[in-house]
Amino acid sequence: MAAYSNGNTVTTDEEHLLAPFDYIRSMPGKQVRGKLAIAFNVWLKISEDKLSTIMEIVQMLHNASLMIDDIEDNSVLRRGLPVTHHIYGTPRTINTANYVYFIALEKCIRLSPKAVTIFADQMLELHKGQGKELFWRDTVTCPTEAEYEEMKLEDYFSWL
Repeated sequence: MAAYSNGNTVTTDEEHLLAPFDYIRSMPGKQVRGKLAIAFNVWLKISEDKLSTIMEIVQMLHNASLMIDDIEDNSVLRRGLPVTHHIYGTPRTINTANYVYFIALEKCIRLSPKAVTIFADQMLELHKGQGKELFWRDTVTCPTEAEYEEMKLEDYFSWL
């Protein structure tokens, strides 16, 4: 799989480390982000190789964030299948998701300085939105409609 840190050789240790990520990646999905990227590229005209790398980064970050989100939300199923942490355990799932975040960051570094800035901005937005949602849930606080809409933009749309 292309997500491995050095891009070519897969070590046994890395294979074990990324097994939870490979599990969630294998689940069927709608591939909305990829389709949107291809559609926007009609106007953006990004080269095929750069677009492919961007799509890979977005998919990696999306799936890694779902692994964390399922833990934070005490989910049982994801896409109709058992959640990753029920298969691999919570500590291993958290570690793998964090590892994938950094593999994606490495890919951004190789892509361009602007990609690193976008990565950092979007990761901050994602975590701010999720943090608000967790706060409201855990303190039984009802957000205003404006607060909720802002959180949704931060949390759910950061990887579009």
